[in-house]
Amino acid sequence: MLTIAAYAFGALIGIGVTRAGPRVQRDWPIYLRAQLLVTAATVGFFAAWGLTAPRELAGPFLIAGVGWVLLAAAVLARRKASLGEAALEAWAAGPNGAFWALPVAGIWAGSPAIMIAALANALFAAPNAVCIHLMRRDAPVRQRHRTSWVDQSALLALAVGLLLHFAGPAPRWSHVVLGVSGPVLAFTGAALFIGSVIHPHNLTVDRATSSIFRWLWLSALRAAYLLPIALFASSRPLQIVAVLCALGAPAFNPIQQAVLYGYRSSVVNTAVRWGWLALPLGLAVTWLA
Repeated sequence: MLTIAAYAFGALIGIGVTRAGPRVQRDWPIYLRAQLLVTAATVGFFAAWGLTAPRELAGPFLIAGVGWVLLAAAVLARRKASLGEAALEAWAAGPNGAFWALPVAGIWAGSPAIMIAALANALFAAPNAVCIHLMRRDAPVRQRHRTSWVDQSALLALAVGLLLHFAGPAPRWSHVVLGVSGPVLAFTGAALFIGSVIHPHNLTVDRATSSIFRWLWLSALRAAYLLPIALFASSRPLQIVAVLCALGAPAFNPIQQAVLYGYRSSVVNTAVRWGWLALPLGLAVTWLA
């Protein structure tokens, strides 16, 4: 119930904040980067540090592989789009690991599922780092060099967490951080997602029919990759996380990155509106599991 309330409250905050005036809209990139540091980087850091055995990475590693598959597919079929725009579209068709799969998996299967989702989300930092590099390089809005370390903080947090893991075990209270991360991610993700969807930058983007087909085949590729993992999963928590990533809410980050980097992507705007159609099916399959 706490996670559901966090989604609802975050959505209301997102609606209210974006209507607060042009100053809030202008400063929106600051809020996006602050959220990245406080949530995604923190979860990746503690997930990597809290590893107890290398075999724990097997399932999350397979799930995170979909990021590389979608990036390669989007780049190879990009036509006239820049590499940065293709990377953004690949991310838009990818799973919502941090703000959907992690909180909801915790509801269904508790801390083991949260750990799997957190590790998968941490490993997504590798393909996402390539996406971020391409998006920053080709961004319509010029990016300051000093913001690069913030945008790539998830990868840096993963590296530091792994180094600390090899130096010694994580403290017991680190599991508390991952436990409370579900409602926190639900709240911040919903607030910044809704605020970015109704941000003036995205409201004025044209919605081309071709964008629907591009999003559809990339999303179908995501499901075709992840559902076999769920089918042959060695544990119920891994099965649930794989299903929630395959058939879940649309990724929250791309619509925010469109504002951050200045992309006017019809595919991204299509994803945040039509991507919810798979969610009821994903929840039904998860319940059956």
